[in-house]
Amino acid sequence: MRTQKLPMLLILSAAILSMTGCTDRIGMAGQAMVDIRNQPAQPIEPPPKAELVEDFVYSASAQRSPFLPPSLVNVDGPTTSIDGVRPDIARVKEPLEQYELSQLVFRGVVISPEGQQYALIQRPDGSVASVKVGDYLGLNDGRIVEITPTQINLIEIVPDSRAGFVEKPQSLVSPIS
Repeated sequence: MRTQKLPMLLILSAAILSMTGCTDRIGMAGQAMVDIRNQPAQPIEPPPKAELVEDFVYSASAQRSPFLPPSLVNVDGPTTSIDGVRPDIARVKEPLEQYELSQLVFRGVVISPEGQQYALIQRPDGSVASVKVGDYLGLNDGRIVEITPTQINLIEIVPDSRAGFVEKPQSLVSPIS
């Protein structure tokens, strides 16, 4: 019987010692927190001084756009003649001129048996129309000047507060590249 009590006594004393160790650690942590609370407050460093940054003036706005092919851009900037560029109001509007360019989708290129290249344009209603170089599309008298496998390049006549109207290059890019 005495031999059975000895292992039980050892287990009980080990448990009491381990609990005592936890209590000491908790007590030490509690004492450390009390010491920290009793210390005087540390001064807060002032925020860093803000540096003044000089304004950046973008000076390349009058230069050629790097996103347009050089063949479409007049290096001297938009050209206006003495009387200025004007849309031809006597010209009969073509069917695709009733839509904004953002509403039209370039779907591809077809070449006729005679060698004429046509671009396929999808209207907002889903129907498809064909256009060739020299045709017009968009609300700003956009005349097609080039058709490539990935885009249609055109020149639009847009209002400009300084000169009345100016010619502006624009592209209709295929969503499938």
